[in-house]
Amino acid sequence: MKNSLLSDRGYHRALACRRGPRRAPPRAGRLLAGLVLVAGAGVGCQSYERSPLDLAATREAWLARSPSDETARQFADRLSQAEGRGDAGAFDPADGLTLAEAEPVALVYNRDLRLARLEANVTRATADHAGLWDDPVLGVDIERIVSGVPDPWVVAGTVGLTIPISGRLAVEKARAGANYAAELQRVAAQEWATRAALRELWVQWSAETTRHALATELVERLRAVSALAERQEQAGVMSKIDARLFRVELAGSEADVITAKARAKELELQLRDILGLAPDAPVRLIETVAFEPRGTDPAWLQSMMESANPELLAVQSEYDVAEESLRLEVRKQYPDLTIGPGYGTDQGDDRVLLGLRLPMPLWNRNQQGMAQATAHREVARGRYENTFEHLASKLAIAQTRFDAGRAVREAVESCVLPLADEQDADVRRVAELGRVDPLLLLQAIKSQYDTKARLVDARAAEAIGGIRLDELIGPPAPTSSSKVTASPPADPQTPPPGGRP
Repeated sequence: MKNSLLSDRGYHRALACRRGPRRAPPRAGRLLAGLVLVAGAGVGCQSYERSPLDLAATREAWLARSPSDETARQFADRLSQAEGRGDAGAFDPADGLTLAEAEPVALVYNRDLRLARLEANVTRATADHAGLWDDPVLGVDIERIVSGVPDPWVVAGTVGLTIPISGRLAVEKARAGANYAAELQRVAAQEWATRAALRELWVQWSAETTRHALATELVERLRAVSALAERQEQAGVMSKIDARLFRVELAGSEADVITAKARAKELELQLRDILGLAPDAPVRLIETVAFEPRGTDPAWLQSMMESANPELLAVQSEYDVAEESLRLEVRKQYPDLTIGPGYGTDQGDDRVLLGLRLPMPLWNRNQQGMAQATAHREVARGRYENTFEHLASKLAIAQTRFDAGRAVREAVESCVLPLADEQDADVRRVAELGRVDPLLLLQAIKSQYDTKARLVDARAAEAIGGIRLDELIGPPAPTSSSKVTASPPADPQTPPPGGRP
């Protein structure tokens, strides 16, 4: 099919015969050269720069990382102000790293979070450059008449411009912005989950460290009792079978000390890993087997979960993206206008050209795209509903576990531990009077140790239950006077930790 921008060739040949032969300037070559120059001058290209990996630099940066770095210190103050804790400026890892101080360190240096923020930059790059007009299209039509006319060349050049009269570009930009906001919310949800995982792991490590201390104390007491049993065996007061029982208990307890020490060390290494620190980083962790949730009222917990849970907010943001995607597909039904102004020469005659193109939405009308976007929106709705149901069920389970853990801890503290201490005190008093029964002393020591270990387990279970409750209701809302920056930073860098859209 002939280009609609060019005139009828037969008409021009007849016109040339009436005018008679004449010499025409070589305008076709000049026009073609001019179009090439215009196309070359309008192109601005970005040059490629190689950026190789550097393992040595990566290792050195990891080994040099410290909780006392200024980046961690600044973010710790910012997080304290944002969550209204009022302890801004109290961040001081030099005297040991507490759990509260460890949370901002993990938000800054945790490798999964750093990677998530880098991945969010991909979505941000899309949002920053969404809604741009299509580049002009340079078109050249060259034709040579072979019937022997004086100037056989017909050349036309056009520049195609698409005018977005459908409004599609604005919707594309809105969808890209919604997608970036959803990505930030996913990062925020991952940050909050990391804080909860850090809290739980910290309590487990603290409990194991306490168990190691209890096991070490038990071994010291068992050694004294075992020595007493050995003397009674030598004196013929105790049988060899009964005396061997003390040695078995002592050996088993010494093995328990080794196990508890190894387990505590493993948990400490896991803590350093989640903090993003090297295993030998010069930092001392301060244990704590306690965590108090921000609230326990069921109605308040349910309300907070529905309004502030990061996972629920993330799937809600994904639904917003699905809405914008459907709006974009609907907008694509309407055509955009393409105009093609240009300039040409036909057998020596200069011509100004203008072409118009407007698709007619008769049969296609982007029905497939709209149907797919509608289905994706329903999937997003279903994911939101399923997430809400799952979180509500987890909240009920977490509250039950927390209540049970608190009840067990209170029972052990108020009843079991006082009885064990009283039993141990009575046995010691009897031993001071000279009536020493090693078997009774062994039983009292073991009973007291078991009770203390049970108390540690109960406190850890209660703390982990509180952590689960706190995780489900979401992070504290930023105060109005000091809100965590959620908007993208001015320069194209990694989104800051703690940012929420």
